[in-house]
Amino acid sequence: MGILTSGHSRFYLSAISSIATKKEYLTFITMKYELVILILTFGVAFAAPKLRRVNDIDYVGDANPRQTLDLYIPETKTKSPRPVLLWIHGGAWRQGSKDRPGRALKAAGLNCAIVSINYRLTSEKSWPAQIHDCKAALRWVKAHAKKYHLDEERIVVWGASAGGHLVTFMGTTQNHPNLDGKLGSHVDQSTSVKAVINFFGPTDFLVMNHQGSSMDHNAASSPEGQLLGGEVSALKARAKIASPFHQVSKDDAPILTVHGTRDPLVPYLQGKALDEKLDDLKVSSVLLTVSDGGHGRGFGPSVDEVVIKFLKHHFFDEKLRLEDSSVKENQ
Repeated sequence: MGILTSGHSRFYLSAISSIATKKEYLTFITMKYELVILILTFGVAFAAPKLRRVNDIDYVGDANPRQTLDLYIPETKTKSPRPVLLWIHGGAWRQGSKDRPGRALKAAGLNCAIVSINYRLTSEKSWPAQIHDCKAALRWVKAHAKKYHLDEERIVVWGASAGGHLVTFMGTTQNHPNLDGKLGSHVDQSTSVKAVINFFGPTDFLVMNHQGSSMDHNAASSPEGQLLGGEVSALKARAKIASPFHQVSKDDAPILTVHGTRDPLVPYLQGKALDEKLDDLKVSSVLLTVSDGGHGRGFGPSVDEVVIKFLKHHFFDEKLRLEDSSVKENQ
């Protein structure tokens, strides 16, 4: 286990001295908490660098706060453009915010930039607004890569729950003429990604009720129903298009799926079936099973180790062995 050094203390003291507003203070406290978790999890070797944060960037140009992103850039100097981890929050597509990138901040120890985005929720707009926003944010990052010294060819997308669905959809529909959308000023940019990290995201809306769950995913009032605009069974064509499982092709990005066997909201079979289909098509796919894990509950240090290993492999071409495996709850 790592320790907090005097250097970390100086970072917090210098940062807090520059805070002018209550909102900025709360933002700092959130960052401080999440960076402490990073240090305790990975130790000194992955201690977080000091981060410069650029807030509330409008990636579409419509002045909609749900179409903004935050950019975290390590102040450590690098000769080469740094890789990017783009985080997409969960919340059943109807709540959540970019303000809490959570686990994604742990990647700052790899000296990569972190992007955390908002997207329109179902209370404002139904599908496909959410994926159009995500792809517009990705295009914005690529269009501004040179300005922020980022490597547009090394962008990994990571999301949890609803965010897991969106990043998996991004990885299975790269440069798709009918699914990329045309939001923003950078439609000339590619929507390809280096790799995907899917934390317990839904992958096939058509079969969720048949795989064991604590809720009725077919109902119009369910998260899936609100996303699609009605009962899933009445919108099968739309549900199929919106399901990453049905978008899989041999050209997809490598995907790491992490899923608990006792997830009460998104059945474990959602992740397992996706992994099997990707394997059948010879797409690079890794399934990390959290035995007895829930909907994010029980994801311990072993999960973080696999995520970092996956990022090292795809960010820095480190020849690391990645294969399907299982870890115990809280291990």
